[in-house]
Amino acid sequence: METVLGASAMAVLAMVSLILGTAIGVYVKPSQRTNAVIMAFGTGALIQALSLELAYEGAERLMHHEHLDGFTSWLWVAAGFIAGGTVYYVANRILEERGAALRHPAMAKLYMLNKKRKESAAILSSLSKIDLVRSLPPEEIEDVLVCVQPVRVPAGKTIFKKGDDGDALYLIEEGVVRITTGSNKRKGAKTLAELGPGDSFGEMALLMGEPRSATAVAMADTSLLRIDKVHFDELLERSPNLRRAVEKLNSQRLVTNVESSKGDIDAEQWQRAALANIQRLTRSEEVTMMHTHVTPGAALAIFLGAMLDGIPESVVIGSSYVSLNTFGFTFLAAVFLSNLPEAVASATAMHAAGFSKLKIFGLWGTLVAAGAVAAALGNIFLADAPATTLTLVGAIAGGGILAMVASVMMPEAYEDGGPSVGLATIAGFLCAFLFSFI
Repeated sequence: METVLGASAMAVLAMVSLILGTAIGVYVKPSQRTNAVIMAFGTGALIQALSLELAYEGAERLMHHEHLDGFTSWLWVAAGFIAGGTVYYVANRILEERGAALRHPAMAKLYMLNKKRKESAAILSSLSKIDLVRSLPPEEIEDVLVCVQPVRVPAGKTIFKKGDDGDALYLIEEGVVRITTGSNKRKGAKTLAELGPGDSFGEMALLMGEPRSATAVAMADTSLLRIDKVHFDELLERSPNLRRAVEKLNSQRLVTNVESSKGDIDAEQWQRAALANIQRLTRSEEVTMMHTHVTPGAALAIFLGAMLDGIPESVVIGSSYVSLNTFGFTFLAAVFLSNLPEAVASATAMHAAGFSKLKIFGLWGTLVAAGAVAAALGNIFLADAPATTLTLVGAIAGGGILAMVASVMMPEAYEDGGPSVGLATIAGFLCAFLFSFI
């Protein structure tokens, strides 16, 4: 019983940094760079502990106790790491879709970016039919997406009249729009053109800064994409390609009264390229999407995801604990150091997503308790287990931890800290390596 309690105590000691990190993230909010350096240091320490205490010592245990040759021992360790990494990958993907991505800022950003791409696919499909928009290089389309407003116009309704201020550019998604010289009800009004899907209108007044020179009327139920003047002017300033396309279109209209000429750019190819070039989220988009996609089940998904990150570490600590005098603290120290910045970043992201402080502390506190239970169970079932079982379980846990380090901690540290985190990672690795000799 004393050994089991000792194993639980060691797990709590390793995971108490989650509570400390949560408090720092909620109340202190250190700079991203500071947190990134600490995270990189912890990553280096954790990598050293995984390679030495789980991989190397596990293989050495098989050679000494089971008398296996070096290659066979390596196969056992390799199989465990691959299995653990695969389980982590699959489980993490399932939980991410249910909101668990919010537990890590790097995962949350990628999750939100993928959501943005999915939501943008439909509107890009419409934009790809419009010649004027297709004049933009796909890498510039992200600026257009934030400006587009869908509009439904019933048949017979006037969209704008001659003499109105030129306040917007319209792109036709579905339906028919008639452009006339005057009011739709005025006798003698001359029809200049009838436009359909893929055509645009209204940009001449925007470009020249003059009142509307014609009247636009929906001849059928029509779906439009609207870009207002402020956004349109910003797009023209940023994109010489768009300005040239608009000027060319206006020249064609002035000479021939033809509203548009079909381009030779493949719409489907342009759409795929444009979707692939959606690479960023503005801060306002990130906050809005976080609130939008935080579902009632997100808290449970985040908790399960956090358990996926932390429980394997506790099992390893529990299975290796025999007594305080013989316990190696290298792995425990590495877990403590890696948990601290992870909790800081996670608490900050969850607070931004609308979670209360009580719920955030409750989640991480419950995780610490779960880690203590996992360590106790690991000690009960694994402390006296055969060498093959102990090595395999340790390798599976190590594979899951390494997958988490590679997919979450390292990208997040580099994103916030830049190239300097490489030096911090080396420092963490060397400190953990030195700790193993003390």
